Amino acid sequence: MVRLVWRRVALIGAGLLMSLVAGCGGGSGIAPDQLGIISREDTPLANRLTISLDRWGADTLQQADVISTTLLLDVPQQQYRYARAQGLANPQTGETMSMAYPFRVASISKVFTATVVLQLVEEGYLTLDTPLSRLLDNTLLPAGYTLDDLHVMGGVKAGGSITVRQLLQHTAGLRDYLADTPTAQDGNGLFAQMIGEVLSNNGQGLASRQWNGRALLGYYLSSGLAANALAAPGRQFEYSDTHYLLLGLVIEQVTGQSLSANYRGRIFNRLGMVNTWHEGFETGRGRLAHHFYNLVAQGNNLDITATSLNTSAAWASGALVSTTEDLTLFLRALMHRELFRERTTLQLMRQTSGVSPNYGLGLQRAVFNGREMWGHAGFWGTMMLYDPANDTALVMTVNQANRDMFKEVASVFAATQSAGL
Repeated sequence: MVRLVWRRVALIGAGLLMSLVAGCGGGSGIAPDQLGIISREDTPLANRLTISLDRWGADTLQQADVISTTLLLDVPQQQYRYARAQGLANPQTGETMSMAYPFRVASISKVFTATVVLQLVEEGYLTLDTPLSRLLDNTLLPAGYTLDDLHVMGGVKAGGSITVRQLLQHTAGLRDYLADTPTAQDGNGLFAQMIGEVLSNNGQGLASRQWNGRALLGYYLSSGLAANALAAPGRQFEYSDTHYLLLGLVIEQVTGQSLSANYRGRIFNRLGMVNTWHEGFETGRGRLAHHFYNLVAQGNNLDITATSLNTSAAWASGALVSTTEDLTLFLRALMHRELFRERTTLQLMRQTSGVSPNYGLGLQRAVFNGREMWGHAGFWGTMMLYDPANDTALVMTVNQANRDMFKEVASVFAATQSAGL
């Protein structure tokens, strides 16, 4: 069994408030085809920022397991926009990374799923406090199971009482179908089994399986995960992909359309996100940038993109592919309330609670240098963040799994601070 620390990245933003640290260094050597938009104005500050951020990228690439980086930092108040890629998109061919290369965004996908759910709330399909018993039915489950079997704790069944709000905020108490085993949050769940198959038999079996929401729900129930809930609904924050699996099923059930169709009609097409797709469920719109998993025990920096791993298992929680430009389009539209009818909906999305102080309804909260920011990190080394006070957007990837992406962001902001921003 390959032990993977899946939960660590997902929980960093939800459980920690980061402080900005200073310092950066190193050199830069960037090919012309890796350049993006650097600045709207040629000013001393813009020049210092560009030099400092270039150094951040070069220093990051000095880490043995990092093959490429992309960074888009948009600061309209300073008329400054930095968009640059460094490294290799495909080390097998030597092709350089560019801003146009799509990459797997992992759990940033949860923000898209949450956005669709909140649109459905606005449209009257459901409320945040609607229980699953009014949204799903037993026909979605394998024979012999009921909705109440989704959450069993101490012999008490409570699956049907779980609310939409609890799913969005990771407070339903459900074990993570991708990360957990039935009695431990040990990283040896479905994803670890799939990686184990990639290493041992070229990805046959679970690793190459084409999943969908119903199949994943069947795995969750039959594996014993549902029978060992972590906490009573509403009592405790526990980051879990199972919560967003159920939200994906809710979206399909109430709209009568696939999750992919909802993403595309409600968000992608609406915003002109031409380089974004639901991997495994839509035709790809470009070649993927290669990304890696550093398996230290095996002495292997595994090129995930070059394997037969089928990422459809991430379905509603992490199966989107996008680019930094497309993600910035989405982030700004979301934070400028262009995707909702009501002004208060975004406020709800950023509403935390005593049980969940750093995770709203699909958005992670983090504090850098005293500034509150909102967005989400992703397991494949991705980050999307927005600073409401300064209308600043940051989207980045280091294309290396299981990174502390909030630490990476702190390094970026240290670079901007050292330049005088």
